[in-house]
Amino acid sequence: MASLSHRQGWSFAVLLTIFPCVFFAGTKNEAPLVTFRLSTSEVRVSFFATDENNRLVKNLNKRDFAVVDGDRVIRDFRSLTRSNETALDVFLLVDASESVGPEFRRTTEAALHLASDKTPGDQISVITFAGLKPAVLCERDCNGSAAQATLISMKPAGTTPLFDTLAFTSRFISGRQSPAVRQTLILFSDGNDTISLTSANDAIDALAASGAVVYTVDTAPPNVPSNGRAVLRQMAEATGGRYLRMHDNSANILQAVLDDLHASYVVTYQLPSRVAGFHSLHILPQHNLKLRFHCRRGYFYEKN
Repeated sequence: MASLSHRQGWSFAVLLTIFPCVFFAGTKNEAPLVTFRLSTSEVRVSFFATDENNRLVKNLNKRDFAVVDGDRVIRDFRSLTRSNETALDVFLLVDASESVGPEFRRTTEAALHLASDKTPGDQISVITFAGLKPAVLCERDCNGSAAQATLISMKPAGTTPLFDTLAFTSRFISGRQSPAVRQTLILFSDGNDTISLTSANDAIDALAASGAVVYTVDTAPPNVPSNGRAVLRQMAEATGGRYLRMHDNSANILQAVLDDLHASYVVTYQLPSRVAGFHSLHILPQHNLKLRFHCRRGYFYEKN
């Protein structure tokens, strides 16, 4: 999710006006849709690929995949390049509610590791949530002893305002957007909300509007059934991130995020249809059918 270094980024070759918007599924079996509103003749899609063992695929070419844009299959791409980000703006969301008690110490250890292991130019903020509302533990630089001591001394208690926290964080993120910085959100939680006034739909809509890529780290024990697991998976997949489990490899969460960013590509192609409305997006393998591609779910085209 190891130190924060070499970034991927958005080098805009065309002028895009993008306003992301997400719709959260009404049931756990429906996938949420993420849309970008744009008015341009070129579509740009950022993505990364994994193999059948969930390992990153670091070398791809134009013949390895096809983009399904609505009902059109796109194989004629204008460009395929690696992203080239200059810095990361990372937001760590730490669930400190009673429900995550058994895994809270491992969560805080992972968060402390992430907060302390950063390079110049990167920013890390930590937001905790429990009880009635979220709280900003530290902003931009969380390597100070006071912030670390506060996190270490915390004890999990109270209800879980997960969706309120996502809405709060989206506002926090929106004020710090920059085309040269990739904003990345790492959520440590079991995915269960117990008290939020914000709905799941409104929370994820607001989060997607921030443009951040979301990585969810499931803190629930793997052998314990959890309704929140599907929520965490949908949230990550809808924003082009990834679902991770604390029990799989808690020491390398940041490295997993960085590896994804470093292995990402941007593909561009001519807008296949000027029909106004939502255009769904999928990337499918052409030869190795075991590859899985991670990207946003679509965009909304508006005529000038």
